[in-house]
Amino acid sequence: MARVTKVSTITISFIILLCILGFYTTQYSVTQPSTETQKPISPSRRSKSHFHDTFLSLSSNYTVSHYLRSLTLHPHLAGTTGAHQTAQYVKTHFQSLGLDTKVAEYSVLLSYPTYLSLTAHLNHLGTREFGFSELGHIGSTVVRPYHAYSPPGSVMGMAVFVNYGRGEDYRVLGALGVNVSGCVVVARRGGGMSRGGVVRRAAAEGSAAVLTYTEGVSVKGVERGTVMKGLGDPLSPGWASVVEGGERLERGDDEVLERFPQIPSMPISIETAEVILRSLEGPRVPQEWRDTLNPKVDRVGPGPTVLNFTYEGEEKISIIRDIFAVIRGTEEPDRYVLLGNHRDAWTYGAVDPNSGTSVLLEVARRFALLMRLGWSPRRTIILCSWDAEEFGMVDRLY
Repeated sequence: MARVTKVSTITISFIILLCILGFYTTQYSVTQPSTETQKPISPSRRSKSHFHDTFLSLSSNYTVSHYLRSLTLHPHLAGTTGAHQTAQYVKTHFQSLGLDTKVAEYSVLLSYPTYLSLTAHLNHLGTREFGFSELGHIGSTVVRPYHAYSPPGSVMGMAVFVNYGRGEDYRVLGALGVNVSGCVVVARRGGGMSRGGVVRRAAAEGSAAVLTYTEGVSVKGVERGTVMKGLGDPLSPGWASVVEGGERLERGDDEVLERFPQIPSMPISIETAEVILRSLEGPRVPQEWRDTLNPKVDRVGPGPTVLNFTYEGEEKISIIRDIFAVIRGTEEPDRYVLLGNHRDAWTYGAVDPNSGTSVLLEVARRFALLMRLGWSPRRTIILCSWDAEEFGMVDRLY
Protein backbone atom coordinates (compact mmCIF):
# COMPACT_ATOMS: atom_id res chain seq x y z
CA MET A 1 0.00 0.00 0.00
CA ALA A 2 2.83 2.35 0.87
CA ARG A 3 4.51 1.48 -2.45
CA VAL A 4 1.39 2.44 -4.45
CA THR A 5 1.13 5.75 -2.59
CA LYS A 6 4.79 6.47 -3.28
CA VAL A 7 4.40 5.80 -7.01
CA SER A 8 1.30 7.97 -7.20
CA THR A 9 3.10 10.83 -5.47
CA ILE A 10 6.00 10.61 -7.93
CA THR A 11 3.61 10.51 -10.90
CA ILE A 12 1.67 13.55 -9.71
CA SER A 13 4.90 15.47 -9.07
CA PHE A 14 6.14 14.63 -12.58
CA ILE A 15 2.91 15.85 -14.16
CA ILE A 16 3.07 19.12 -12.18
CA LEU A 17 6.69 19.62 -13.32
CA LEU A 18 5.69 19.12 -16.97
CA CYS A 19 2.90 21.66 -16.59
CA ILE A 20 5.29 24.22 -15.09
CA LEU A 21 7.85 23.65 -17.87
CA GLY A 22 5.13 23.84 -20.51
CA PHE A 23 3.83 27.10 -19.06
CA TYR A 24 7.23 28.80 -19.10
CA THR A 25 8.08 27.39 -22.52
CA THR A 26 4.82 28.71 -23.94
CA GLN A 27 5.29 32.08 -22.31
CA TYR A 28 8.83 32.41 -23.66
CA SER A 29 7.93 31.40 -27.21
CA VAL A 30 4.96 33.76 -27.35
CA THR A 31 6.15 36.79 -25.48
CA GLN A 32 9.66 36.91 -26.89
CA PRO A 33 8.62 37.69 -30.52
CA SER A 34 5.96 40.02 -29.22
CA THR A 35 8.62 42.06 -27.48
CA GLU A 36 10.56 42.29 -30.74
CA THR A 37 7.60 43.46 -32.81
CA GLN A 38 6.76 46.16 -30.34
CA LYS A 39 10.12 47.89 -30.60
CA PRO A 40 9.63 51.53 -31.53
CA ILE A 41 10.17 52.39 -35.22
CA SER A 42 13.28 54.45 -35.73
CA PRO A 43 12.82 57.99 -37.03
CA SER A 44 14.56 57.06 -40.28
CA ARG A 45 12.22 54.13 -40.89
CA ARG A 46 9.19 56.25 -40.08
CA SER A 47 10.31 59.04 -42.41
CA LYS A 48 11.02 56.65 -45.27
CA SER A 49 7.55 55.19 -44.92
CA HIS A 50 6.09 58.69 -44.75
CA PHE A 51 7.89 59.84 -47.91
CA HIS A 52 6.86 56.69 -49.74
CA ASP A 53 3.21 57.23 -48.85
CA THR A 54 3.47 60.90 -49.73
CA PHE A 55 4.96 60.10 -53.16
CA LEU A 56 2.03 57.79 -53.95
CA SER A 57 -0.55 60.25 -52.61
CA LEU A 58 0.63 62.94 -55.04
CA SER A 59 -0.91 61.09 -57.98
CA SER A 60 -2.73 63.38 -60.40
CA ASN A 61 -4.21 62.44 -63.76
CA TYR A 62 -4.52 66.12 -64.53
CA THR A 63 -0.79 66.83 -64.45
CA VAL A 64 0.09 63.77 -66.54
CA SER A 65 -2.56 64.59 -69.15
CA HIS A 66 -1.36 68.21 -69.20
CA TYR A 67 2.22 67.10 -69.86
CA LEU A 68 1.08 64.70 -72.59
CA ARG A 69 -0.98 67.38 -74.28
CA SER A 70 1.92 69.85 -74.23
CA LEU A 71 4.37 67.28 -75.61
CA THR A 72 2.12 66.36 -78.54
CA LEU A 73 1.08 69.80 -79.77
CA HIS A 74 3.36 69.46 -82.79
CA PRO A 75 5.49 66.81 -84.53
CA HIS A 76 9.01 66.60 -83.13
CA LEU A 77 11.20 64.49 -85.38
CA ALA A 78 14.80 64.56 -84.18
CA GLY A 79 16.88 67.37 -85.64
CA THR A 80 13.88 69.58 -86.44
CA THR A 81 12.54 72.79 -84.89
CA GLY A 82 9.75 70.79 -83.25
CA ALA A 83 12.30 68.56 -81.53
CA HIS A 84 14.16 71.61 -80.20
CA GLN A 85 10.91 73.05 -78.82
CA THR A 86 10.11 69.79 -77.05
CA ALA A 87 13.61 69.66 -75.55
CA GLN A 88 13.14 73.19 -74.25
CA TYR A 89 9.82 72.20 -72.68
CA VAL A 90 11.41 69.33 -70.75
CA LYS A 91 14.38 71.48 -69.74
CA THR A 92 12.14 74.31 -68.50
CA HIS A 93 10.03 71.83 -66.54
CA PHE A 94 13.05 70.39 -64.71
CA GLN A 95 14.40 73.86 -63.98
CA SER A 96 11.05 75.16 -62.71
CA LEU A 97 11.12 72.38 -60.11
CA GLY A 98 14.49 73.55 -58.85
CA LEU A 99 16.28 70.43 -60.10
CA ASP A 100 19.91 70.47 -61.19
CA THR A 101 19.36 70.42 -64.96
CA LYS A 102 21.96 69.63 -67.62
CA VAL A 103 21.87 69.62 -71.42
CA ALA A 104 24.16 67.54 -73.63
CA GLU A 105 24.25 68.38 -77.34
CA TYR A 106 25.56 66.08 -80.08
CA SER A 107 25.85 66.43 -83.84
CA VAL A 108 24.83 63.25 -85.61
CA LEU A 109 23.99 62.03 -89.11
CA LEU A 110 20.22 61.93 -89.63
CA SER A 111 18.13 61.13 -92.70
CA TYR A 112 15.02 62.85 -94.11
CA PRO A 113 12.84 62.33 -97.22
CA THR A 114 12.72 64.92 -99.99
CA TYR A 115 10.61 63.14 -102.63
CA LEU A 116 8.80 59.83 -103.01
CA SER A 117 6.27 58.32 -105.38
CA LEU A 118 4.64 54.95 -105.93
CA THR A 119 2.53 53.95 -108.93
CA ALA A 120 0.97 50.54 -109.57
CA HIS A 121 0.28 49.39 -113.13
CA LEU A 122 -2.54 46.94 -112.44
CA ASN A 123 -2.60 44.99 -115.71
CA HIS A 124 -6.15 45.36 -117.11
CA LEU A 125 -7.32 47.50 -114.17
CA GLY A 126 -5.37 50.57 -115.20
CA THR A 127 -2.89 52.60 -113.18
CA ARG A 128 -3.11 53.62 -109.53
CA GLU A 129 -0.94 56.41 -108.11
CA PHE A 130 -0.68 56.41 -104.33
CA GLY A 131 -0.46 59.56 -102.21
CA PHE A 132 1.62 59.85 -99.07
CA SER A 133 0.71 63.19 -97.53
CA GLU A 134 -0.75 63.14 -94.02
CA LEU A 135 -2.69 65.96 -92.45
CA GLY A 136 -1.31 67.52 -89.30
CA HIS A 137 -2.64 70.08 -86.87
CA ILE A 138 -2.87 73.66 -88.10
CA GLY A 139 0.62 74.99 -88.68
CA SER A 140 2.23 71.54 -88.39
CA THR A 141 4.00 69.50 -91.04
CA VAL A 142 4.05 65.73 -90.71
CA VAL A 143 7.02 64.02 -92.33
CA ARG A 144 6.05 61.76 -95.21
CA PRO A 145 6.30 58.01 -94.65
CA TYR A 146 9.88 56.85 -95.17
CA HIS A 147 12.65 54.59 -93.94
CA ALA A 148 15.49 56.54 -92.39
CA TYR A 149 18.84 55.93 -94.14
CA SER A 150 17.23 54.29 -97.17
CA PRO A 151 19.39 54.91 -100.24
CA PRO A 152 17.79 56.93 -103.04
CA GLY A 153 16.62 55.14 -106.14
CA SER A 154 14.04 54.84 -108.90
CA VAL A 155 12.85 51.30 -109.61
CA MET A 156 10.31 49.59 -111.85
CA GLY A 157 9.59 45.92 -111.31
CA MET A 158 6.90 43.31 -110.81
CA ALA A 159 5.39 43.09 -107.33
CA VAL A 160 5.86 39.91 -105.31
CA PHE A 161 4.72 39.02 -101.79
CA VAL A 162 7.45 37.59 -99.53
CA ASN A 163 5.58 37.20 -96.22
CA TYR A 164 7.96 38.49 -93.48
CA GLY A 165 10.95 38.53 -95.81
CA ARG A 166 12.87 35.86 -93.87
CA GLY A 167 15.29 33.39 -95.38
CA GLU A 168 12.76 30.60 -94.85
CA ASP A 169 10.12 32.63 -96.70
CA TYR A 170 12.36 32.96 -99.75
CA ARG A 171 13.04 29.22 -99.61
CA VAL A 172 9.29 28.55 -99.67
CA LEU A 173 8.93 30.88 -102.67
CA GLY A 174 11.82 29.13 -104.38
CA ALA A 175 10.08 25.79 -103.92
CA LEU A 176 7.04 27.32 -105.64
CA GLY A 177 9.19 28.39 -108.58
CA VAL A 178 9.06 32.10 -107.71
CA ASN A 179 12.09 34.21 -108.66
CA VAL A 180 12.25 37.65 -106.99
CA SER A 181 15.22 38.94 -108.97
CA GLY A 182 14.54 42.49 -110.17
CA CYS A 183 11.18 42.59 -108.36
CA VAL A 184 9.74 45.05 -105.86
CA VAL A 185 9.01 42.83 -102.87
CA VAL A 186 6.17 43.53 -100.44
CA ALA A 187 6.72 42.29 -96.88
CA ARG A 188 4.65 42.49 -93.74
CA ARG A 189 6.35 43.54 -90.51
CA GLY A 190 7.09 40.87 -87.94
CA GLY A 191 8.53 37.38 -87.89
CA GLY A 192 11.49 38.52 -85.81
CA MET A 193 12.86 40.63 -88.66
CA SER A 194 14.00 44.23 -88.33
CA ARG A 195 13.25 46.63 -91.16
CA GLY A 196 16.91 46.74 -92.11
CA GLY A 197 17.10 42.94 -91.98
CA VAL A 198 14.19 42.64 -94.41
CA VAL A 199 15.84 45.04 -96.87
CA ARG A 200 19.24 43.36 -96.68
CA ARG A 201 17.76 39.93 -97.22
CA ALA A 202 15.76 41.19 -100.20
CA ALA A 203 18.91 42.69 -101.71
CA ALA A 204 20.75 39.39 -101.21
CA GLU A 205 17.94 37.64 -103.11
CA GLY A 206 18.32 40.04 -106.04
CA SER A 207 15.27 42.23 -105.38
CA ALA A 208 15.24 45.82 -106.64
CA ALA A 209 13.30 47.50 -103.80
CA VAL A 210 11.21 46.77 -100.71
CA LEU A 211 7.81 47.95 -99.48
CA THR A 212 6.77 47.08 -95.91
CA TYR A 213 3.41 47.32 -94.19
CA THR A 214 2.30 46.78 -90.59
CA GLU A 215 -0.72 44.67 -89.67
CA GLY A 216 -2.95 45.67 -86.79
CA VAL A 217 -2.74 49.44 -87.30
CA SER A 218 -5.27 51.76 -88.91
CA VAL A 219 -6.00 51.12 -92.57
CA LYS A 220 -4.40 54.39 -93.64
CA GLY A 221 -1.69 54.54 -90.97
CA VAL A 222 1.96 54.03 -91.89
CA GLU A 223 4.69 52.87 -89.50
CA ARG A 224 7.92 54.75 -90.16
CA GLY A 225 11.26 53.41 -89.02
CA THR A 226 14.96 53.05 -89.65
CA VAL A 227 16.79 50.55 -91.86
CA MET A 228 20.27 51.31 -90.52
CA LYS A 229 22.22 48.36 -89.19
CA GLY A 230 23.33 48.61 -85.58
CA LEU A 231 22.93 51.36 -83.01
CA GLY A 232 24.42 54.79 -82.52
CA ASP A 233 25.54 57.60 -84.81
CA PRO A 234 26.98 55.96 -87.95
CA LEU A 235 29.81 58.51 -88.12
CA SER A 236 30.91 58.03 -84.50
CA PRO A 237 30.24 54.40 -83.60
CA GLY A 238 30.97 53.82 -79.93
CA TRP A 239 31.98 57.35 -78.94
CA ALA A 240 30.25 60.68 -78.36
CA SER A 241 29.69 62.85 -81.42
CA VAL A 242 30.23 66.20 -79.72
CA VAL A 243 29.17 69.35 -81.51
CA GLU A 244 32.66 70.81 -81.91
CA GLY A 245 36.00 69.09 -82.24
CA GLY A 246 34.73 65.52 -82.17
CA GLU A 247 36.30 62.76 -84.24
CA ARG A 248 34.15 61.43 -87.09
CA LEU A 249 34.35 58.82 -89.78
CA GLU A 250 33.76 59.83 -93.40
CA ARG A 251 30.42 58.97 -95.01
CA GLY A 252 32.23 56.92 -97.63
CA ASP A 253 34.24 54.82 -95.16
CA ASP A 254 33.61 51.09 -95.39
CA GLU A 255 32.66 50.95 -91.71
CA VAL A 256 29.90 53.47 -92.40
CA LEU A 257 28.74 52.06 -95.74
CA GLU A 258 28.20 48.57 -94.34
CA ARG A 259 25.56 49.93 -91.97
CA PHE A 260 23.27 51.08 -94.78
CA PRO A 261 21.22 48.91 -97.19
CA GLN A 262 21.94 48.83 -100.91
CA ILE A 263 18.39 49.02 -102.30
CA PRO A 264 15.63 51.60 -101.60
CA SER A 265 12.68 50.85 -99.37
CA MET A 266 9.57 52.55 -98.02
CA PRO A 267 6.71 51.79 -95.59
CA ILE A 268 3.15 51.72 -96.93
CA SER A 269 -0.31 51.50 -95.35
CA ILE A 270 -2.52 48.43 -95.21
CA GLU A 271 -4.82 50.19 -97.67
CA THR A 272 -2.01 50.53 -100.23
CA ALA A 273 -0.72 47.01 -99.57
CA GLU A 274 -4.19 45.56 -100.13
CA VAL A 275 -4.53 47.16 -103.58
CA ILE A 276 -1.18 45.72 -104.64
CA LEU A 277 -1.45 42.26 -103.07
CA ARG A 278 -4.96 41.50 -104.28
CA SER A 279 -3.89 42.20 -107.85
CA LEU A 280 -1.19 39.52 -107.86
CA GLU A 281 -1.31 36.25 -109.77
CA GLY A 282 1.07 33.30 -109.80
CA PRO A 283 1.27 30.51 -107.17
CA ARG A 284 -1.18 30.50 -104.29
CA VAL A 285 -0.07 31.80 -100.91
CA PRO A 286 1.16 28.89 -98.73
CA GLN A 287 -1.36 27.82 -96.10
CA GLU A 288 1.05 28.53 -93.24
CA TRP A 289 1.18 32.18 -94.37
CA ARG A 290 -2.50 32.46 -95.24
CA ASP A 291 -3.88 31.77 -91.75
CA THR A 292 -2.49 34.96 -90.20
CA LEU A 293 -2.62 37.38 -93.12
CA ASN A 294 -4.39 40.73 -92.86
CA PRO A 295 -5.33 41.78 -95.47
CA LYS A 296 -6.02 38.41 -97.04
CA VAL A 297 -3.72 37.54 -99.94
CA ASP A 298 -4.50 34.83 -102.48
CA ARG A 299 -1.46 34.82 -104.80
CA VAL A 300 2.21 35.68 -104.29
CA GLY A 301 3.12 36.88 -107.80
CA PRO A 302 5.42 38.00 -109.23
CA GLY A 303 3.13 40.34 -111.16
CA PRO A 304 1.40 40.93 -113.34
CA THR A 305 1.21 44.20 -111.39
CA VAL A 306 4.25 46.38 -112.03
CA LEU A 307 5.33 48.95 -109.45
CA ASN A 308 7.14 52.18 -110.24
CA PHE A 309 8.82 53.37 -107.05
CA THR A 310 11.04 56.42 -106.47
CA TYR A 311 12.63 57.61 -103.25
CA GLU A 312 14.91 60.59 -102.77
CA GLY A 313 16.25 61.77 -99.44
CA GLU A 314 18.94 63.81 -97.78
CA GLU A 315 21.38 63.04 -95.01
CA LYS A 316 22.69 65.87 -92.90
CA ILE A 317 24.50 66.52 -89.65
CA SER A 318 21.86 67.62 -87.14
CA ILE A 319 21.94 68.75 -83.52
CA ILE A 320 20.21 66.53 -80.96
CA ARG A 321 19.77 67.31 -77.26
CA ASP A 322 19.66 65.07 -74.21
CA ILE A 323 18.18 66.63 -71.06
CA PHE A 324 19.05 65.44 -67.53
CA ALA A 325 17.85 66.30 -64.02
CA VAL A 326 20.23 65.23 -61.25
CA ILE A 327 19.19 64.58 -57.63
CA ARG A 328 22.32 63.99 -55.55
CA GLY A 329 22.40 61.02 -53.19
CA THR A 330 23.37 61.62 -49.57
CA GLU A 331 24.96 58.27 -48.67
CA GLU A 332 26.24 56.86 -51.99
CA PRO A 333 26.36 59.84 -54.35
CA ASP A 334 28.72 58.10 -56.77
CA ARG A 335 26.21 55.32 -57.45
CA TYR A 336 23.46 56.17 -59.93
CA VAL A 337 19.84 55.23 -60.48
CA LEU A 338 18.83 56.14 -64.05
CA LEU A 339 15.21 56.68 -65.01
CA GLY A 340 14.48 57.86 -68.51
CA ASN A 341 12.71 57.75 -71.83
CA HIS A 342 13.38 58.96 -75.35
CA ARG A 343 11.62 62.14 -76.42
CA ASP A 344 11.72 62.26 -80.24
CA ALA A 345 8.92 60.91 -82.42
CA TRP A 346 8.29 60.29 -86.11
CA THR A 347 5.18 62.46 -85.85
CA TYR A 348 3.29 63.51 -82.67
CA GLY A 349 4.28 60.52 -80.55
CA ALA A 350 1.27 60.37 -78.23
CA VAL A 351 1.93 56.73 -77.32
CA ASP A 352 5.56 56.32 -78.31
CA PRO A 353 7.34 58.02 -76.60
CA ASN A 354 5.30 60.69 -74.85
CA SER A 355 3.18 58.41 -72.68
CA GLY A 356 6.50 57.63 -71.01
CA THR A 357 7.91 61.16 -71.14
CA SER A 358 4.80 62.60 -69.45
CA VAL A 359 5.24 60.07 -66.63
CA LEU A 360 8.92 61.05 -66.36
CA LEU A 361 7.91 64.69 -65.89
CA GLU A 362 5.37 63.66 -63.25
CA VAL A 363 8.00 61.66 -61.35
CA ALA A 364 10.26 64.72 -61.41
CA ARG A 365 7.44 66.84 -59.97
CA ARG A 366 6.87 64.42 -57.10
CA PHE A 367 10.58 64.12 -56.30
CA ALA A 368 10.83 67.91 -56.18
CA LEU A 369 7.93 68.11 -53.72
CA LEU A 370 9.51 65.46 -51.50
CA MET A 371 12.80 67.35 -51.51
CA ARG A 372 10.99 70.40 -50.15
CA LEU A 373 9.79 68.20 -47.28
CA GLY A 374 13.35 67.19 -46.45
CA TRP A 375 13.67 63.99 -48.45
CA SER A 376 16.86 63.02 -50.26
CA PRO A 377 17.76 59.77 -52.01
CA ARG A 378 20.41 57.37 -50.76
CA ARG A 379 21.98 57.16 -54.25
CA THR A 380 22.08 59.79 -56.97
CA ILE A 381 19.01 59.75 -59.22
CA ILE A 382 19.32 60.96 -62.82
CA LEU A 383 16.16 61.63 -64.80
CA CYS A 384 16.99 61.32 -68.51
CA SER A 385 15.21 62.56 -71.63
CA TRP A 386 16.94 61.29 -74.79
CA ASP A 387 16.73 62.48 -78.38
CA ALA A 388 16.98 60.71 -81.77
CA GLU A 389 16.12 57.22 -80.54
CA GLU A 390 13.88 56.52 -83.52
CA PHE A 391 16.79 56.74 -85.97
CA GLY A 392 18.57 53.83 -84.32
CA MET A 393 19.28 54.92 -80.74
CA VAL A 394 21.91 57.38 -81.96
CA ASP A 395 21.46 59.22 -78.66
CA ARG A 396 21.91 56.57 -76.00
CA LEU A 397 25.39 55.13 -76.42
CA TYR A 398 27.27 57.98 -74.77
